[in-house]
Amino acid sequence: MVSTLLVLTAAASALALAWSLLRSVPPEIRNQLDWEERKHEIDVQIFRALLDGGEETYLRSSLSHNQFQEFRRKRIRLALRMLRLVEENAGMLMRLGQLARMKGDPTLTEKADELVATAMQFRLNLLLAKLSFCLKWLFPSWTVSLPAFEARYQHLLDSVARVQQRGWQALT
Repeated sequence: MVSTLLVLTAAASALALAWSLLRSVPPEIRNQLDWEERKHEIDVQIFRALLDGGEETYLRSSLSHNQFQEFRRKRIRLALRMLRLVEENAGMLMRLGQLARMKGDPTLTEKADELVATAMQFRLNLLLAKLSFCLKWLFPSWTVSLPAFEARYQHLLDSVARVQQRGWQALT
């Protein structure tokens, strides 16, 4: 019975993740100015605070069991919203990388390929993070570790910087 419930929960989580991927269409990006206007500023420190194990331990000891479960689920919903914004950023950067590849500059094309590849890897990592959050939300007492995506997000931003160094001017 328990294994059936776990399989059904995993299937429902997979369907929810697939649905979120299919319905999330990033804003149309045609040039660097579009990116600058539409990108979402993400404060990684806030995200880290939402995931801080020490703070979670403090909350667990300070709140009743029901209050803690409710508060933890609210934190998870907020973290999932932040992940959605980060995912939109990654989608816009993939589009920007595709535009940069069409300019014909071999060096810019190389940097743009790196940007697109990094964004794709990052989006895959986001799927794992979303799955982990969904499991934490469904089973608040479980301790599911999240994939380390902060470093990947920083790597994605570094790829953007390399494309910028090569020349955003070609995209405007």
